[in-house]
Amino acid sequence: MPKTFLTPRQVAFAAMIGTAVEVYDFLLYAFIAATVFGPLFFPGFHPWLGTLAAFSSHAVAFFMRPLGAALFARIGDRVGRRPALLGSLAMMGVATVGIGLLPVYSAIGITAPILLVALRLMQGVAVGGEYPGAVVVAVEHAPPHRRTLYGAFPQIGFPLGILIVAVTLVVVNVAVGPAVFEVWGWRLPFLFSSLLVIVGLLFRARLAETPEFVAATKGPNVRRAAGAGQVRRLLREAPRPAAIGVLMGIGPAAFAYAYLTSLLAYVKVYVSNLPVSWVQLGLVPTAAVIIIVAIVSAHYGDRWGRERAIVISGVWLILWAAPSYWLVGAASLPALLAAMMVGAVSYGIFSGVAPALTADLFPVKLRYIGVAASITIAVLVGGALLPIPALSLTGATNGSIAPMVIMMMIAGAATAVGGLLAYRNRAIRSTTPRVGRR
Repeated sequence: MPKTFLTPRQVAFAAMIGTAVEVYDFLLYAFIAATVFGPLFFPGFHPWLGTLAAFSSHAVAFFMRPLGAALFARIGDRVGRRPALLGSLAMMGVATVGIGLLPVYSAIGITAPILLVALRLMQGVAVGGEYPGAVVVAVEHAPPHRRTLYGAFPQIGFPLGILIVAVTLVVVNVAVGPAVFEVWGWRLPFLFSSLLVIVGLLFRARLAETPEFVAATKGPNVRRAAGAGQVRRLLREAPRPAAIGVLMGIGPAAFAYAYLTSLLAYVKVYVSNLPVSWVQLGLVPTAAVIIIVAIVSAHYGDRWGRERAIVISGVWLILWAAPSYWLVGAASLPALLAAMMVGAVSYGIFSGVAPALTADLFPVKLRYIGVAASITIAVLVGGALLPIPALSLTGATNGSIAPMVIMMMIAGAATAVGGLLAYRNRAIRSTTPRVGRR
């Protein structure tokens, strides 16, 4: 057996790397679907309808995340955090490389989009168990006074994954040219994922089981209690924390999975004098802003108040929604960068404090399933349910930005309300013993 990581920093770093790889795989599909998959896998549609069909194939993965969350949370809360993390990463790697090797519609007909959707569903299952496990591992290994900071590492893996996606797309586009990229060059980033997955697995194979999990699973009947009834137990013992976790995550999910990807589709169809490559290039400084703000937010989160930071993140998203899309319509690179980078501040503030705050909402025996359920439902709402009607209305109104602005404002409001409820929940916990609390 390989030597395990023993220091909290090493564990947090390993969690971050694995999350970055999974985010790369998951978001790569979204960005390629927004620009390339329409004519290759859904030919014969109007450009916007083809893009919408491709984006819908992207969205189906969100509906599989609950299954992945339940599957890997069962493993994580019953068997151990480490095997759950290894399994989710390996599954994601197989699905992503499979997409890179998949024949297109002109080669195998209707089988192509069917297989594409099947592999995307597999990605959804994998990512449903990935991030919650990474957060739980980082937080449970962290010293008590560093839970917020170390808990932020997996969340920083998200912008790091975006950064890797952006750099990869730009490099491949430059190397093969836009025309070749849309024919077969898009496959290269998917195949590149195999190397990233190997690196991630090597890091995670050296993870030690968390001390809190080991302590919580000592004694008779513990494993049976953490088994098939864990979802019912979560709803019975911790429904309020789960609802708070969902609300907090809707705004960031909408920004990451709807806003950034919809920009690619919107620019491609409606802003003809703004190259799509500029959006891809803009992802680099956007990811950098998220990482920097997240580190600052995590460092000062306990001093400022983690719940207050969540509220600020949601309000920021509400206020920036309309100016952001207006700047994109201005069709200039500085305006586009401003739209993306200023909006990214909201996500960065959230990223620094949310992982530890969400994990601390739940007792150890329900932590994996609690975090997984909160994140999964939030991403389903913010990343799939809100964007589809917004994108549909944008197409029906010939490119109006109003539906997408409203989508982002609703998402930001949900996050702000979640932050307020989290503050209220902390006050309740300070005076009332928690059911199932360790």
